[in-house]
Amino acid sequence: MTKTKTKTKAQKKEADPTPQLPQFYKKVVPLNKTAHSGLYLEPIENYLHTRDTNSVYIAAIEFIKASHEYPIVFASNTDGSIFPVVLLGLEQQKNAFINKAGQWLANYIPAYVRRYPFILAMNEDQFTVCIDEGFAGFNTAKEGQPLFNEKGEELKPLLQAIEFLKEYQQHVQLTTLFCDNMKKLELLEPVEANIEFASGQKKKMGGFMCVNRKKLKDLKPEDLSQLVKSDQLELIYAHLASLDNLQALMKRAAAN
Repeated sequence: MTKTKTKTKAQKKEADPTPQLPQFYKKVVPLNKTAHSGLYLEPIENYLHTRDTNSVYIAAIEFIKASHEYPIVFASNTDGSIFPVVLLGLEQQKNAFINKAGQWLANYIPAYVRRYPFILAMNEDQFTVCIDEGFAGFNTAKEGQPLFNEKGEELKPLLQAIEFLKEYQQHVQLTTLFCDNMKKLELLEPVEANIEFASGQKKKMGGFMCVNRKKLKDLKPEDLSQLVKSDQLELIYAHLASLDNLQALMKRAAAN
């Protein structure tokens, strides 16, 4: 079983930022060098496993790149905590950023998507590396690359995946601090988008939040200064600028 130790309070939160079962994953199990000794991994050839979602979690470090292509908004967990997502579609269970072959139709692919089929899970005071056994690319037919050698040692594909997960989790923690601050400063407000499709059909899309520009301008000087020093103001502006992508998303959704 591959584990990474953790000590800080922030790190004791769930590895996955959303309250439901992780998106895309069908059968999450701890990676075990004995049980999975003969496991091979084929590369992901398409993203059809993401077709039934219209949003995914995004870490703060991704805001700048993601803001060029996706609308970035905020959602809330059942416990009241806030987390950011990129909108991938305007209809439930429909990702407008993949085609019928499963090709991703944007230059930047969110890290949440790229980490699949690996994921971290919280177990007592440490994170455990898990895999989705439901991923068709895992096999014992020696197709692709092995995860372990004959001695049970982790090989390059697995080591790279673990390093990616560790780095990703660090950014999740920083994103949580950013979102906690947004909530503390009361900058977010519920937003409802009015959508009109090419067919003339109209619908409303809600359930997400955006930064209120007036509240941002009315911040106390010391709070605004802290946002600048922590680089969080840059994240806020990236979020606000990304909302211009809603029009492009409407056209993309209509084309699909």
